[in-house]
Amino acid sequence: MKLSRNARIVLGVFLGFILVLLIVIAVAINRFEPVARQYAISALREQYHSDVQLGDLQLSLFPTVKATGENLVFRLEGRQGVPPLITIRRFTIEARLIGFFRAPKHIRLLKLEGLEIHVPPHGQGEQEKTATAAKSSSGPTRIPLIFEEIVANGTKLQTLPSDPSKDPLDFDIRELTLHHVGVGQPMTYHARLRNPKPPGDIHADGRFGPWQREDPSQTPVSGAYAFRDADLGVFHGITGTLASNGKYQGRLERIEVQGTADVPEFALTSAMQPIPLHTTFNVTVDGTNGDTILHPVRAQLDDSAFEVSGAIERHALEKHKTISLDAKGSGDQIQDFLRLAVKGKSPMTGGISFQSRVVIPPGESDVLVRLGLNGSFDMTDVRFTSQDVAQKLANLSNHALGKPKAPDTEPISAKLGGKFRLNRGTMTLPRLSFTIPGAQITLRGTYQIANGAIDMQGHARLQATISQMTTGVKRIFLKPIDPLFRRDGAGAVLPIKIGGTRGDPSFNLDIGRVLTRH
Repeated sequence: MKLSRNARIVLGVFLGFILVLLIVIAVAINRFEPVARQYAISALREQYHSDVQLGDLQLSLFPTVKATGENLVFRLEGRQGVPPLITIRRFTIEARLIGFFRAPKHIRLLKLEGLEIHVPPHGQGEQEKTATAAKSSSGPTRIPLIFEEIVANGTKLQTLPSDPSKDPLDFDIRELTLHHVGVGQPMTYHARLRNPKPPGDIHADGRFGPWQREDPSQTPVSGAYAFRDADLGVFHGITGTLASNGKYQGRLERIEVQGTADVPEFALTSAMQPIPLHTTFNVTVDGTNGDTILHPVRAQLDDSAFEVSGAIERHALEKHKTISLDAKGSGDQIQDFLRLAVKGKSPMTGGISFQSRVVIPPGESDVLVRLGLNGSFDMTDVRFTSQDVAQKLANLSNHALGKPKAPDTEPISAKLGGKFRLNRGTMTLPRLSFTIPGAQITLRGTYQIANGAIDMQGHARLQATISQMTTGVKRIFLKPIDPLFRRDGAGAVLPIKIGGTRGDPSFNLDIGRVLTRH
């Protein structure tokens, strides 16, 4: 259909009007961008009481509101000598016209690239708080603004400790999505991050905020997490892959965490005998420096349960920090613990109750070498798995009972107890009580964890006399010396020494001490 002359004129005028309008809008936006940039900087300064820097800013108002900016930096007022609170390499804002021009303003999407967050130390002085409060009371009203969704994959989060001698706590957040973000209200989040040590993936969902700008360490946080495929091999001396689930709530400087952790094949590299480890814990974590307080941790090592309490500073295993804990257990199986430290078959079985101070000083050597213990223990129904050792003990028991001709094939059980100190792989026993049928042995000396070497001496208190421990003519000739060894109601008290190794111990009469006795 051919348009009339008047219609063509009207259409031409309309198209010309549209073209002129687009040119005007383009010029207006071009001229408005510097104004908008300065307005954005001023608004952000007033909104967050921060020094704000902004690089390039580009705007588009049709068909939707869109803004793209670069090099946005927030630095909290009055906080000097620390990195900026927030740096953003590039950001993109998208909003619907109806949402952008209503109150509060709704931003449909904020996409952040190259986001780095540096949480400042707790307590930067009352002066800056006063200054902030003064500005807050005299400054303009905050702009009501709500972000429906914020996507910030690849975020770097760093919390700065109050103690300058400590390292910052760094997190590499690979995925981060926030919903319903606005000033003065909490936000929900989903995050996936890589834990640096031990390396593993953490998935977390929860709530964060509202942000406490005067003291960020007081910002509330809550949620649930799953920690997977954490390689414990990065710590010298131990191996295993850890998985953990838990919930947490509190404030950044004091987060209460409850959860469980499992290492199906936990092992010490010195023995490499994996054993399942399960823990249930209730701990307090300082989110500003990573320090952890245990309240306590309940652990299950195969069939044995024990508790550990105390405090651990972050990176204590690999930095110049000392770990000090308290451990205790009751009714456990000694073989579960020995399997960790001893290669091959456990040298003994039985029940054990213990309490000990655990100290791990700094260093690069294996944990077992650095491990320090100071405590006491009681072992019951102890049986030695080596047939040779079991036979020697049976023989000793028979002689102590005055039954030297009795067969040594009948298995016996023993009781052990005493105090101990472990330092650099050497177990020092200032007093060890060892009881078998017919004999009570008191010893002191050392035991080497790595090679099982034994060096002990003490006294054996026997039910039988010296002569009763022998047969035939020897018994007759030894009767006259029975009184020399009989004391305190015992048939005989003999000075002894034990040497050899845990797999092949030797029991000997200490002749030197026999001759010097009074």
